[in-house]
Amino acid sequence: MQTVGGRLADMRRFGRNTILLTLIAVMVLALPLMVLAVEEGEGGEGAGEGSTTTVVTDLTPAVPVEEPEAAPAQEDWTYRYMVPTAIALAVVIILITAVKYFTDVVRKRYRIIEE
Repeated sequence: MQTVGGRLADMRRFGRNTILLTLIAVMVLALPLMVLAVEEGEGGEGAGEGSTTTVVTDLTPAVPVEEPEAAPAQEDWTYRYMVPTAIALAVVIILITAVKYFTDVVRKRYRIIEE
């Protein structure tokens, strides 16, 4: 009885694994197809090929509507703060390096001779 039950459990596990692998394969294969369908629907090859009809009339609106001016795009905070900070830090490092070089290297080249 145990061997029959063991085989039955193995077959059930095999069936579950087969179904699970089949579902994963279907999802993996269906995802690219869905992406392609969305891309074609949003503006694929057929976009803009249909005829459009515009009606031109001499009607004017009762109240003229002015379109608001678009506000200039604000720069990112990284561009506004980090770039100037990095430039200032680089200048300070260059100045400190120049002073350190002068005090360490140039000073050792010359000796004061006492009379």
